Amino acid sequence: MKVFTCIIILLAIVSCNNKHPQIVEPPCVADQVIYFSENEACDTGASVREYNFEKDVVYVFDHGICPADFEHAVVNYDCDTIGYLGGLAENTEINGKEFYEKAEFVRTLFEN
Repeated sequence: MKVFTCIIILLAIVSCNNKHPQIVEPPCVADQVIYFSENEACDTGASVREYNFEKDVVYVFDHGICPADFEHAVVNYDCDTIGYLGGLAENTEINGKEFYEKAEFVRTLFEN
């Protein structure tokens, strides 16, 4: 019976997705992720992803598939916006560097 219970719990954990934001530090980023997921994210394709970039932890807020072409805010660990990616200008640089070439993906904090 214990094995059956463990399998059910394991399946429940594996089948979970990131529709609800994960708790992160610092609290200001956690607050931004929660606000974004509840108020700004489009219905599909939205995400908040964590990266290592230029020896810092940064978070990319992607609005997803929307009628408008939103830019993706890039926020550092101190909750300062350091730049924007995408948008009408299709910007790919932060601090003069190609973001996706230099950034190392860490994890997804939210997606729908």
